[in-house]
Amino acid sequence: MNSAFLNLTIATLFSIIYACSPSKESKEKSLIDFHVEQLTIPIGPEVDPYTMALQYVDGDLLWHNKNRRTISKINLKTKQVSQYFHYQEEGPLGVGNIDGFYAFDQNKIAFPASGRLVSIYNLETNNVSRIKLSDFSPDYTDTRSMTRYTSTFHFWNNKIVLPQTVYFRYTYEINEDFLKNKNPFLILNLNNLKAEETPYRLSKSDFEEKFNTPKILLAYKEEDTYIIPYYSNRLNIFNLDSQETESYELNTNLIPEFTNNFFSNEARINQSLEQNMSEYLSEPQNLGILVDPYKNLLYRMTWPGTGVPEGVSSMKFVATPSHFILSVYDENFDLKYEFELPEYEYIPHQYFVSEKGLHLFGNHPDHPDSQEDQIIIHTFDFSD
Repeated sequence: MNSAFLNLTIATLFSIIYACSPSKESKEKSLIDFHVEQLTIPIGPEVDPYTMALQYVDGDLLWHNKNRRTISKINLKTKQVSQYFHYQEEGPLGVGNIDGFYAFDQNKIAFPASGRLVSIYNLETNNVSRIKLSDFSPDYTDTRSMTRYTSTFHFWNNKIVLPQTVYFRYTYEINEDFLKNKNPFLILNLNNLKAEETPYRLSKSDFEEKFNTPKILLAYKEEDTYIIPYYSNRLNIFNLDSQETESYELNTNLIPEFTNNFFSNEARINQSLEQNMSEYLSEPQNLGILVDPYKNLLYRMTWPGTGVPEGVSSMKFVATPSHFILSVYDENFDLKYEFELPEYEYIPHQYFVSEKGLHLFGNHPDHPDSQEDQIIIHTFDFSD
């Protein structure tokens, strides 16, 4: 009897364990399950191991070395690194003090610079065309094309999308009237070198009823422009052809609720930069978005707002935060996967998409094994 009872107990325990165990289909996946490739690319002193602007073009990764005024070309297949372009800031071919770059193809590059200047350099003819946005309107501001906070240019139908830099000093300046009169981006028509405005505007609803900084992240897929504010789950898609906008709420399981505590704190005007950066990093914020046209996915990178570690300079930490949350959305913008990445593993402002999937850079400068003579690229495929 005792033996029968023991057998029944064991059988019952096994059935409970089996019932409570996740099936193969429902088992929660980790980031490593989607890892398909790692590239280790040796670099020399002429290539900066960390950049604020990069671009994938036809199998090559173009890499801005600001301190050297060069753009390197990294062939991802051969792992060979070469100098793609050495630009001048002044002189007949000068492009100014640039804020990133945008390559139309292997032979033509756009350089945004301070002073509301956009220079377009043709490598075949060695000619540069300069466009001053202030010539079109005194309200137009500086523009940039940088991987950092995905504030990038986009080329479509012989027109370039130019993100506009938002300037304001006091919180009360940001209201409905400000947003109605502010162009988040312009269109530069290369057929006639004229600037065109779009009807797209941000509104209070884009900040979940809490006014916040009107800075946005931009991504693109052909004629569609993807827009998400730094502090919001609202994704807007503006069609450059139809001039119409569709909106979606991006779900999340890991990103904390966005607040406007730092933005609404008027005392920050008189606080030290170190103190402001510390408070700024104590709130969650979107760091970047990428559209994957090959796999019909959207990637979202978000700082979880966990603050600056004790004993670490907030000014240094803000340049390369320790980690981020990666959210993957399907073609209907439903949450597919979400991960909080390991600390000091991947660089929060460096990533790109290719035919193979999402590429993250696994050489965070504060990782104990980080080396400045190589670039490490991890590739992830989130397609079914």
